Amino acid sequence: MEHASGPHSDDAVHVTVLAFEPGATYHSRDHPCARCLWRTDTDLTAASDHDMDLLARANGRPRELATFEAPVVDCSLEQPDGAQPLPWCAGWLAVIGQHHLAVHLAIAVKALRHGTLAPPDTWPRLYPNLEALLEAREEQLQRRRAGRERRA
Repeated sequence: MEHASGPHSDDAVHVTVLAFEPGATYHSRDHPCARCLWRTDTDLTAASDHDMDLLARANGRPRELATFEAPVVDCSLEQPDGAQPLPWCAGWLAVIGQHHLAVHLAIAVKALRHGTLAPPDTWPRLYPNLEALLEAREEQLQRRRAGRERRA
């Protein structure tokens, strides 16, 4: 498994390029973490443009599935240490997982629980797709810039 993360200090987004191994299992959190970019209550201004590029590489949508070579998104709360694979982002799986071929394969070979794609109603609201997340990030960045200009 290859891990890739961006050239920024907080490593908000981690992605994994999968190399399926027989008997491997993949995990996700049971709930989106507090820093999950897919949560509508998250401050997206902390995420870098590089983070958004990584999300775009891992993106899929109806009738336009992410290819098997597209990375999967790991939980942003965890830090890679090489010993254990990072859990996959629960929010990303709930929104994008059904549109990603590697996720379909992981479920088909029982390396990932099928239920990870169907979040319970008790979860926080998630952005419905990457486009909505990017739009919300831009709005948050504009509000932040406007606040700085008022203080200056």
